[in-house]
Amino acid sequence: MLTNLSGRKFGILGVGKSGIGAAGLVKRLGGTALISDIKPREKLGDAVAKLEANGIEVETGEHSRLVRELFDTIVISPGATLKPDWLQTWQQRGIGLWSELELASLCYDGKWIGVTGSNGKTTTVTLLTAMLNASGIRAQSVGNIGTAWSDCLPARDVDVFVVEVSSFQMEMTHSARPDICVILNILENHLDRHGDIETYGNLKLKLAANQNSRNFFVYNTDDVFLANRCGQVQSAPISFGSSDSADILVKDGALTRIEGGETVRLLHETEWSLEGKHNLLNAAAAAAAAKCAGATDVAIHSALVNAKPVEHRIEFVSDVNSIRYINDSKSTNLTATLTAIEAVRGTITLLFGGRPKHENFAPLSQLLGNRLGHLIVFGEARAKVNSELVQNERIHYCENLDESFRLANQITHSGQAVLLSPGCASYDQYSNYEQRGEHFKTLVKQL
Repeated sequence: MLTNLSGRKFGILGVGKSGIGAAGLVKRLGGTALISDIKPREKLGDAVAKLEANGIEVETGEHSRLVRELFDTIVISPGATLKPDWLQTWQQRGIGLWSELELASLCYDGKWIGVTGSNGKTTTVTLLTAMLNASGIRAQSVGNIGTAWSDCLPARDVDVFVVEVSSFQMEMTHSARPDICVILNILENHLDRHGDIETYGNLKLKLAANQNSRNFFVYNTDDVFLANRCGQVQSAPISFGSSDSADILVKDGALTRIEGGETVRLLHETEWSLEGKHNLLNAAAAAAAAKCAGATDVAIHSALVNAKPVEHRIEFVSDVNSIRYINDSKSTNLTATLTAIEAVRGTITLLFGGRPKHENFAPLSQLLGNRLGHLIVFGEARAKVNSELVQNERIHYCENLDESFRLANQITHSGQAVLLSPGCASYDQYSNYEQRGEHFKTLVKQL
């Protein structure tokens, strides 16, 4: 465990949440940090002034110092694009490349749970944290959910951190060993960066690579990729899913725990407010991890009954003139959109678009005139949808979300739903999916 970074110099790529968190932790543990961002100073708001006030050097508009100067370690923000000559330079100098997750895990010797997967991470992390707290185990959600783990260290009032982990974070994570590793699913996602599902899936599995027999590996039996590889993991396997062999079983709208011939019902879908079988699977994953961490069945049931939908994930916004408006802005791939369509009842006007990933949108054609009354496409995805879907009078193309929303209100009938589930990244028109979702909710509130 690293508790004293005195005399160590860190370079940090990216003035984002993880970069700022990493720089702060380095400073608190006695090290020095230079944080570098390609954006000009004026584009970074008040972040630069706050960092400098904390004694952290900041380079903006270029990365020349980050590449030129000698560091003990460089912390890479998730998703950062690294130039080959940078990598060669750092390798020749023997500079280690870490993610913020790697840094935080090395600076913490308590218990932590890592949760990853293509879809459902935030919901699972939120449910799991609630289950643990309901059991009297002081848990805190960190990571990709919104708060950098480094921001919370050193920690004295937390029994276990529940860390949401992305594939981008795993690229520069080497030694992290969660006490409990949860992998929800491996679906085609971020292939524009990772190349193929094998590489992408192996990045997810890397979270369990350093575990031993004292640790737990929670996985989805319904996922073929995971089911075929769970035997490679050295930790104790705990399964969830709709297969009768699962330790936490989702079947007939109920969530049950099966152990040593004992069957305990943890929840029936009529008892909670989240929609869709996918959320029952998220609940099963959370329950499996919670049991590994010492939570009680009573606490698990209480947390599930009191659970509310995660913001921007199939989030009911309002009912206006008998039309339901639902915000699923966190949907950044087609699988997430298809999941949302399945979960929302009735006929749907779907608002879909943004910056597309490397996946085919053709499956949406089969839903037109069935679950989808209309498909409204906006942003950079318009050209891709136009080329991959058979032309249909129910498909409409708009410049942006404002225009799409106005059209949706004109063509959606009473008793139907307007669903924002973009299936694409937000970066063509927004800073992140949260900003996109807030924009949608503002439009609904203005009706």
